[in-house]
Amino acid sequence: MSTEERDTLLVALFFERAGNVISGEEMSRRLGISRVALHKRIEYLRAQGLPILSLPRRGYTIKEIPDLLIPPVYLALSKIGRLGRPYHYFEWVDSTNRVAMELARSGAPHGTLVVAETQTRGRGRLGRTWFSPKGQNLYFTLILRPDIPVLEVPQLTFLVSVAITEVVRERLHLDALIKWPNDVYIKKKKVAGILMEMESRDKRLLFLLVGVGLNVNTPLGGFPPEISNRATSLMAEGGKRYLRPQLLAWLMEAIEKWYDRFMGGCREEVLRYWREHNFTLGSPVQFEGGRKGWAIGVTPQGALLIRAVGGSIISKEAGDVEVVK
Repeated sequence: MSTEERDTLLVALFFERAGNVISGEEMSRRLGISRVALHKRIEYLRAQGLPILSLPRRGYTIKEIPDLLIPPVYLALSKIGRLGRPYHYFEWVDSTNRVAMELARSGAPHGTLVVAETQTRGRGRLGRTWFSPKGQNLYFTLILRPDIPVLEVPQLTFLVSVAITEVVRERLHLDALIKWPNDVYIKKKKVAGILMEMESRDKRLLFLLVGVGLNVNTPLGGFPPEISNRATSLMAEGGKRYLRPQLLAWLMEAIEKWYDRFMGGCREEVLRYWREHNFTLGSPVQFEGGRKGWAIGVTPQGALLIRAVGGSIISKEAGDVEVVK
């Protein structure tokens, strides 16, 4: 058993028995290490921020699961799967997509996850920046290596927005909806954005980067003035703080579930959920140059179909639209 595996097992044991005391003897036996080695691992985890309490002649305890994204906490909460491993954690980066791009070009495997507490140059779609305060939200990039043609990549964007929406709706019971092509909103304010980047050769995908920014615990009034009227967070909508490592584990589980369905041939199932939980379709919209129309559908390749004023049908493959009702 590796040191990482032992730390993960130790943290999982603490979480399983949160609020209860666990003897050093039991932990040593479960991990297969000496009491001296156990003490070293506990001191290491404390240095990483875990609030492990020592009770003389009784053992150790953690009162509650901490809101930390360090590897042993995330790995202890995540189910065994392909996505989210290897797990690369940083206190800060310029951009998780930039770090993931370097890793992918160096051969990082399918499922590699890059997570940061803050980004100094977080990026959104269309060259926008992503507000990335430290310790509040989730900023991560997932490396995928599906064997698909480049033309099918937009459908994977739909897949990720579906997974995020499903987690927010079913796990947190908040009314999340999707705005074309891949933003997630609650009550007409953005709570999550997705930035996809890729490299290809001969029209085949080499790898895909799925960058996600999810506003989790930014408080009301915590957004910059320029976005305060169009951004929100899970805490602002749900009225409580959420445990980020648990939320990240749920997101990886959901993305993997929908990814497997997509690669297994159930692509219409992905599009069906996307359509059912989308507020762009059927709405009046405004797009390039102030043109107006109605969003009437989406193609299997992800293009938005707009009936412009005057009756012409426009297929919009990229860019942005504004829902005007």
